[in-house]
Amino acid sequence: MITRRTGLALAGFLLTLPMAGAVSAQGYPENDITHIMPWSAGGGTDTVMRTFMNFAEQQLGVGINTQNITGAQSGVGTMRLMRSRADGYTIGSLTWDSVITVPYYNLVPGYDTSDLTYIASVTIHPTVLAVAADSPFQTLGDFVAAAAEAPGELSISNVGLGGVWHLPALDFAAASGIEVNHVPYPEGSGPQREALLSGETDAASVNLAAVFPAVQAGQARVLGVMDSQRSPFLPDVPTLQEEGYDVVWGSFRVVAAPAGIEEEQVQALESAFAAVFEMEEFQQRAEETAMGAVYMNSEETTAYIEASQAKAFALIDSLVEQGILER
Repeated sequence: MITRRTGLALAGFLLTLPMAGAVSAQGYPENDITHIMPWSAGGGTDTVMRTFMNFAEQQLGVGINTQNITGAQSGVGTMRLMRSRADGYTIGSLTWDSVITVPYYNLVPGYDTSDLTYIASVTIHPTVLAVAADSPFQTLGDFVAAAAEAPGELSISNVGLGGVWHLPALDFAAASGIEVNHVPYPEGSGPQREALLSGETDAASVNLAAVFPAVQAGQARVLGVMDSQRSPFLPDVPTLQEEGYDVVWGSFRVVAAPAGIEEEQVQALESAFAAVFEMEEFQQRAEETAMGAVYMNSEETTAYIEASQAKAFALIDSLVEQGILER
């Protein structure tokens, strides 16, 4: 189901319908908009956000041209967004790493999330543990048993050490008492997925939307979902909590602009993005692809990001103190 979320909490949001109808500021937008994508082409975030922007074009009445600017776990592209003119004609897609991993580890000098204005959320989705279809591991129990017999030999991929899918994998390994090799693919979920399907890695800690096409194609399967309830897209796959591991993780995709954008332009973009969620074709696409589509407006998205940062920074600080991560 496509939803709109409100409130400050990281879980238990109230569900309402998205706002209807797009309303543009006078004369805006008049020209095409540049959309900075800080992850590689063909990955989960690139695919989902290009799809969303295609629908947003219909609401805004102008083209939205995506540029892939990768590096530093999304930091290079997001820094470009921060340094762009705040004229409403440059926006960007941000992920968990963009607002948590990059600033925490100072991966890009001068990077400051206060240089951003959050416009809206597009997706919120659970992390999953996936394997290739030809993997010998049929269940989560199979993977844990094999890892216990060969400490440090099995690998779980992520998109950057200390990042959005590394932390869930660390949490899972700690909860299950296993030792695994964590392999980063900092260019994004596209290369990470290819490594999984080719047998380069044994498993992937990844969001559901990024791996769902491979699952549908019979190329991959999910062993467990890191959520408090089963995914409606994978009703037969247990949560890690069901398997005895209190591991709950998720990630998100939001749209932002450089700080200083005019409030009227923020409102016009908010309204257009909310109207996308009203479109029947978008709803159908989101359901087919397990997109995890969730709309929040600028104020709600800002509060959500700030709460996410507070929770994540505290957890990473704890892992650094324990010597599990290095800062």
